[in-house]
Amino acid sequence: MAALALGAATSACVVFPVPHIVAPEVTGVLLGNGMPVENAEIVLVASLALRGAASEIPDGSRRAVTRTDANGKFKVGPLIGTKVVHTFGDELLGYYLLIRVRGDELIGFNRSEIGSVRPKITGSCDLAKPNKDGSDVTYCDHYRLQRLSSER
Repeated sequence: MAALALGAATSACVVFPVPHIVAPEVTGVLLGNGMPVENAEIVLVASLALRGAASEIPDGSRRAVTRTDANGKFKVGPLIGTKVVHTFGDELLGYYLLIRVRGDELIGFNRSEIGSVRPKITGSCDLAKPNKDGSDVTYCDHYRLQRLSSER
């Protein structure tokens, strides 16, 4: 009977690594003043972004890279990590989209979420229309559209 009780008590403590999404699949179109931008490098990084340090991707962060097609379209990600058991609270997940074009490095968007990440997001980026959010300047509307619709 004691062995049964011990087995039941410790069965909940077995640690299994579980794959989970640390950055979503991101699709969109990159524009420059309304016109498609071809062959721009798009980098999805699973890490909390350092303000003003777009080119300094933190060591050890997961990343995926793609290029825009002739119509400015891109698809990158998702990024998958391994989650083990954590003892207190939900995990803070950060990810951002980096745009490299004509020698410039720009932040498309910067996002952090608690617990889980939605599997897919879509939107557009226009290099001629920066979005100012506090001290951040971004170029994509992937989350700005979501915020505007939730405020209505």
